[in-house]
Amino acid sequence: MKKRTTRILLWGSLAALILIGAGAAVWVRIFRYYRLKDVMEDVQAGLKARHIKEPQARVEAFLEARYGPLTQPANRARVFLDMFNQDHIKGLNFIVSHTPPEHKRANTQAMAQWIANYRETMTPDERVALQARLNSEEGRAMLRQATSRYQAQDVYFRGAQKPVIKEIMTTLAALREP
Repeated sequence: MKKRTTRILLWGSLAALILIGAGAAVWVRIFRYYRLKDVMEDVQAGLKARHIKEPQARVEAFLEARYGPLTQPANRARVFLDMFNQDHIKGLNFIVSHTPPEHKRANTQAMAQWIANYRETMTPDERVALQARLNSEEGRAMLRQATSRYQAQDVYFRGAQKPVIKEIMTTLAALREP
């Protein structure tokens, strides 16, 4: 009886290790370095905002749950800069793919509107700080990586996100102007 119990525990442990290894491999293959903490923050923020009917309020509730009060310039800048985080791009693709179809287009339009509002309400200090961040070597590398990651996404995702990308590009062009 003792030998049988030991054998069952050994095989169970081996099966558990194989499942954990396979899960880790799938995670790395899909998300690369997208930390579980970041995924959980995105998912929790999405769950908090999912029942809000009005799209603009839904997007703002998501952003506030994810980044904190949007009245603080640092939080607004984090939202904008996270648009260029290549792992976050993959995570947003995952979230969008699991969003109810009736919310997808409205959420995209609301996010594009949020970016346009951010560009219009940015203070001179925010503008200077964001320009400095994006003009640094690290910032230019971030933009290149984000462009590459975005281009690697599914063509339907890229097509659906055109309003957001248009507003991001308009904001980047506005930051180049003196």
